Amino acid sequence: MCHAGRTLLILDDESSIRTSLAFFFEDRGWQVRAVECAEDALAVLDRERIDGAIVDIRLGGMTGDEFIRESLKRNLQVVFVVCTGSAEYSLPKDLSTAPWVCRTVFKKPVTDMELMEREIENFLETARNRTKENNGNDRSDH
Repeated sequence: MCHAGRTLLILDDESSIRTSLAFFFEDRGWQVRAVECAEDALAVLDRERIDGAIVDIRLGGMTGDEFIRESLKRNLQVVFVVCTGSAEYSLPKDLSTAPWVCRTVFKKPVTDMELMEREIENFLETARNRTKENNGNDRSDH
């Protein structure tokens, strides 16, 4: 599947996880930006057009949940997918109802990255269609 022009942000403080996810998505045609802290991820969002973000929750400094909340304030139309090693984690209520946050939480180690990719693609399409219907305009080329 070709994802030319689609850019994915990977936010994870574990180098091996970032690298593994980056290699998989790059091989699938995505442009990837991989960072280890939320502050760097926010800087990427300020500079570049990002379509989706895979976000770890336990990070040094700002948590993944805090990063998603801060990003949502910016109205960037980025799909957020949580990928965590925390077996007990579930999306907080405010994030579980946010239109750009995928309800599926992926647990590490991710054994089916194709499923993660499909979730991102499907949720991106659904969220953008919902936004077009609500706003009457399409910002997919922002």
